[in-house]
Amino acid sequence: MVRSMRLASRSRQSRLSQQALKIFLTTVISSFPFLAHAQISAPKATELENAAKTQILSRPSGAIVSLQGEYGLAGRAPYTVVHYLKGRYKIKAAKYGYENWSKEFFFAGKGNEKISIKLSPKTRVKGFYRSMLFPGWGQAYADQRVKGALIATAQSVSLGALIYQNAQYNEALDDFNAAAAAFQQGQGDAVQRPILLGQLNAAQSELDGRYEARRRWALFAASIYVYNLLDILLFFPSYHHDNVEVNLTVTPPVDPASETFKVGVQAQF
Repeated sequence: MVRSMRLASRSRQSRLSQQALKIFLTTVISSFPFLAHAQISAPKATELENAAKTQILSRPSGAIVSLQGEYGLAGRAPYTVVHYLKGRYKIKAAKYGYENWSKEFFFAGKGNEKISIKLSPKTRVKGFYRSMLFPGWGQAYADQRVKGALIATAQSVSLGALIYQNAQYNEALDDFNAAAAAFQQGQGDAVQRPILLGQLNAAQSELDGRYEARRRWALFAASIYVYNLLDILLFFPSYHHDNVEVNLTVTPPVDPASETFKVGVQAQF
């Protein structure tokens, strides 16, 4: 009796052990494809990451670089692109105190290109030449866009008003010449002479007023232009700590009765 109970217990333990072994083997076998896939995929991912390294360098370093093409990428140089790029891309670089840089580049898809970008510094002389060609352009070049826009607007308005006043002056001059010719022809007529003289005086007064208005707008336009040049010389940002020496001299009049002062500006770079 006791022996039969022992045999039954051993048989039950044997069945339990077989079931546990079957579950363990099933779990291990089902894990093999995942392990094999992981062992195959990991080297490929590492290989791709190590192979695709396009370097973009800038002088000076720290420029913001953007690539526009099939993909849009951006970073700060030195910038490493860990992707395979193929096709034509437009590369832009920008840094405070330097002129913007852009160029098209064709990537062959090798993933090992090296691009070097050299940025040109913004200088006072370049800003002066721009302001000399077009008022306000130098200020915009020097990252003073609001001031540049104000100067450009004031210069445009003053030039527009000057052109208008010059046209009005020319009309007044034509009217004065016509009145003068009529007066010359009719001055022998005692009745018409006072009328013609009054018309001539009125035309002369109108001509003088148009002349003064044109002169004031011409002075205003010239003042804006001169201010535009002095501003870019004196208040250009110290991007690269460039040295500039500006001397302003005022010479009093020699004759005490005269009210004329001489003003001189000398700039040395």
